[in-house]
Amino acid sequence: MTHHRLRLYVVGTTPSSSRAIVNVRKLCEEHLPNSYDLEVVDISLNPTVATLAQIVAAPTLVKELPPPERRFIGDMSDTPRLLSGLGLAMRRTPDPSLD
Repeated sequence: MTHHRLRLYVVGTTPSSSRAIVNVRKLCEEHLPNSYDLEVVDISLNPTVATLAQIVAAPTLVKELPPPERRFIGDMSDTPRLLSGLGLAMRRTPDPSLD
């Protein structure tokens, strides 16, 4: 499986930042188990990091690896959009009525 390197830029503990952290961690655990590195960067503690990374809004998720780089802005609640942008397929939950 391909290893993913992700960086999530947030601003403090705002509700949107907190939701983004929870949503990205959940997505990674469900769709990239044992094949990702996630770094959460609080740009309120070091604004220079945001400038160097050309972050214009937060929260912003940056997929650094595998190429190409992709950026997502918001609370990361649109799982299908994130999965598509990350090049991952949506996992289907088994339908118990089919058993």
